[in-house]
Amino acid sequence: MKLLVSHFHQGEGKFPTFSAGTAVRLGSECVNYPNWFACEIDGWKTFVPSHFISEGKLICDYNPTELVAAQGERVELLELHYQWAIVKRENEIGWLPCEILRVIG
Repeated sequence: MKLLVSHFHQGEGKFPTFSAGTAVRLGSECVNYPNWFACEIDGWKTFVPSHFISEGKLICDYNPTELVAAQGERVELLELHYQWAIVKRENEIGWLPCEILRVIG
């Protein structure tokens, strides 16, 4: 599915991909995005959707990198997880909030 970015989004930097089975230290639930939690993974502070974790470990490979995206850019939807989407833009894959994405066509 093709999507249009409706507002600029500033990502929080690039992250490595964390392998399934990596320990996750959970913090508090995100106020703005239910089912997302602040966490620390291998020394990196980030956020993670609740269904990616079981018994304190990742159950799938996870890269929390958010894309920097300008208004009017086009991206391809790969996955949806609560209020965030994993999207592809040319050779980049990352997260964008659903609230700034609109279906094209």
